[in-house]
Amino acid sequence: MRPARGFTLLELLISLMLISLVSLGVYGALGFGANALERGTSRSIENQRVRAALALIVRKLKSAYPLMLLVDGERLVYFFGGEEELRFVASADRPEIGGLEKVSYFIKEDEDGEHGLWMRISAPTLPADLAEEREGSLYLEAEVLSDVDELVWEYFGQRQNEDEEAWHETWNGEEEPKLPQAVRLSWRAQVSNLPNEWRIEVPIQVQDPVSELQRTPQNRRRSRR
Repeated sequence: MRPARGFTLLELLISLMLISLVSLGVYGALGFGANALERGTSRSIENQRVRAALALIVRKLKSAYPLMLLVDGERLVYFFGGEEELRFVASADRPEIGGLEKVSYFIKEDEDGEHGLWMRISAPTLPADLAEEREGSLYLEAEVLSDVDELVWEYFGQRQNEDEEAWHETWNGEEEPKLPQAVRLSWRAQVSNLPNEWRIEVPIQVQDPVSELQRTPQNRRRSRR
C-alpha cells in the first residue's frame, strides 16, 4: 500500500491564486453587468422623460390659436418666436380652465449653472393681459427639458415681403398677422451622461386668424368715442 500523499505548500499557493483570479473575474463580470443594467435603466428613464416632454410640446404647438388682437390701433396675432424663446396662445387642455391659455417656452439657468427648457402656462387669457404681458390668475411653471447644452427654435412660413416659404429664426405676430405653418425645435442635451441631439418639426393646424378682433379695454374706449 502506498502512503497517503497531501498537497505541498507550492500546490496550495497555486490553487489559492487560481481561485482568487477566478473570483476576481466573476466579481468583475457581475459588477460590469450591474453597471450596464443601471446605465441602461437610467437611459431608458431619461428617454421616456424626453418623449413625454416632446409629446407635451407637440400637443401645445398643435393647439396654437391665431388670436387676433387690436392694440393701440394696430392688428397683431399673439405669436412671438425667437431662437431661444416662444410665446403663443393655445387652446386650454384642462377642463377647469377652458377657453384659451398663454404658453411660453424659455431657457432658465439653475443654481448649478445648468440650463433647462421651461414652460409657463397662464390662464385665463384676456386681451388686456396679453397686451400688457401680464399672467393670468392660474399660473403654472415647470421644467420640460433639463441639462440642455444648446436649443434653437425655427419657424416655417411665407412672410409678407417674401416670395417663397422658408425657415426663419424669428416670427413676430406684429409683423406677420398669422401663425407660421410649422415650428421646428432642435436641441442638444445630456441624457444619461451622453450627449444627444434631437429635432422635431410640428405643423401648425390653423394659421390664419379669425375675422373677429379681440380688443383691449383701451381700444374699446377709443371705439366708443
